[in-house]
Amino acid sequence: MFNIRNRQFTIWGMIAILFFSVLIVTDLVFLPYEKSVETIEYAELVTQGSMKEVVGYRYRTNQGTSFTLDKDYIRGDAITLERTLLFKQIIDVKTSTRDYTPLLSSGFNGFTLFWLVFLAISCGISLFNLWGNEPMTVNRYQNFVMFTAFIFFCTVSVWFVFN
Repeated sequence: MFNIRNRQFTIWGMIAILFFSVLIVTDLVFLPYEKSVETIEYAELVTQGSMKEVVGYRYRTNQGTSFTLDKDYIRGDAITLERTLLFKQIIDVKTSTRDYTPLLSSGFNGFTLFWLVFLAISCGISLFNLWGNEPMTVNRYQNFVMFTAFIFFCTVSVWFVFN
């Protein structure tokens, strides 16, 4: 058995990651949303690869909000947006004729939300196992820390890719 020197630092870092991931998930799932009607001022193509295949459209509104939709263009200017209360993430995009919410790819929607929930669960499990004072092997300690670090890296990477 080995007494790890940086155990408290690791525990406080994981508490911070757990707190922010749970706060983001709570903001997305449980808190009420604010609704606003805005006008699209700017739209640009989002392309991928050397063939410049169109994978989506990035929009900017008159109030400075930006969001991205997958492979569909919004016809018309007036849109209704719903935002989260704390982090102002777009979670709902509608026009008078159509709901574009399933195509929304920016913010903490879809795949990024999955990674956030997975990060919160893995961080909670790691904290539960690291919290005690009993000594543990270096391998076990590194498994908990590195797995959580890997999930954190994946979550941040997916968020940067989709925003």
